[in-house]
Amino acid sequence: MQLAHSQPHLISRNRDALDIARTIAGDIAAHAGQTDASGEFPSASFALLRSTGLMGLCVPVEYGGFGASFDTLHDVARTLGAACLSTAMVWAMHIQQVVVLADYGSPALRRAVLPEVAAGRMFIASVTTERGKGGHIMTAQAPLIRDREHIVITRDAPVVTGGAQAEGFLITMRASESAVPTDVCLVFAHHHQLSARTESGWSSLGMRGTQSVGMHLSGSVTEDQLLAPPGGFAQLAMSSLIPIGHLAWASCWLGAAEGAYQSMLDIFADPIARRGYDLHSEMLADRIARVRLQIDTAGAFIRDVLREYNELRATRALDDPAFGAPGFSIRVNEVKLLASELLFDAVDKLIQIGGLRYGYLRNDRNALERTFRDLRSAALMYGNDRLLAANGKLALVDRRAFQDGHARP
Repeated sequence: MQLAHSQPHLISRNRDALDIARTIAGDIAAHAGQTDASGEFPSASFALLRSTGLMGLCVPVEYGGFGASFDTLHDVARTLGAACLSTAMVWAMHIQQVVVLADYGSPALRRAVLPEVAAGRMFIASVTTERGKGGHIMTAQAPLIRDREHIVITRDAPVVTGGAQAEGFLITMRASESAVPTDVCLVFAHHHQLSARTESGWSSLGMRGTQSVGMHLSGSVTEDQLLAPPGGFAQLAMSSLIPIGHLAWASCWLGAAEGAYQSMLDIFADPIARRGYDLHSEMLADRIARVRLQIDTAGAFIRDVLREYNELRATRALDDPAFGAPGFSIRVNEVKLLASELLFDAVDKLIQIGGLRYGYLRNDRNALERTFRDLRSAALMYGNDRLLAANGKLALVDRRAFQDGHARP
């Protein structure tokens, strides 16, 4: 049932954000098939996220948001991921940008942007990709150009998730025309400050509703729209952008796999739908057990790294070197690696269990074939090959590996 709120920021704080997510999940799931079939942005589902205040889940309370914990972020992402992975992933990437702004935006920028997010009036898209470097966020090619009191942006991006629907953008740029590619800065721009032109469409195997289009952005912003923390962009990325991104993405993927698994159990519980399946078969029991093992393993690892991240944020300042320590960086990357590989394989196994009727074919009882296509993208988002290479290099210098049971910063 849709929740109607003309002023989302007035939602009672007694209403739990997770309860709201569960309330609207059915409506989001009802739109998921059409979103996938048409390849269109999930506008109806996003209207629900805007109207219920969930776009401001991690906006601090003083700016009108829920001020939710990252544990709640994990649970809401799972709920949305089970309903529609396209919707969940666009939302999760927006939340990633919101957390970065709350952590590192100037006071003026936070006052201007975060209440708009909490009120459901602003969706923030991430602009990190460039031709020739892909999504590697630690380098940038296009430079910022300072023109008196303004900072000029001219930026091409081959992939901007939900970019055509965004009211704001967080954009990686080279710090200046003379800066080296590793001298990266992050800048926020309102849609009205930019000429935003869609350059290419999005016709994909899965995640079709994310509408991750190519864009050309040009315009100018003011100095207070730069995010320039102590330690520079690298510290921002290590302490906020990367951990929140990997944990939120993995939570969405976990929810999608959990939803697929539950849909198969529901079929087995239905005397009519389960005809043709031998529920006494040890082979079937073995296959189901292996799927459950993979989903539980991924979930446990995500929660363990989330706990570690929460502890770091509770005990260290965001500019603390601990966020960039090899052991912690490895584990954050492993969240993305493990979740993307194990959960995709778990859904692949579910398709084998479901067979042609309830696995490979589209049907009105589950969405395994769509979930399979959607989760295939997980290993490609900030590619696993790149993360494995980075982790291998970090492992060679991680002299404190597996202390207290596992790697520690």
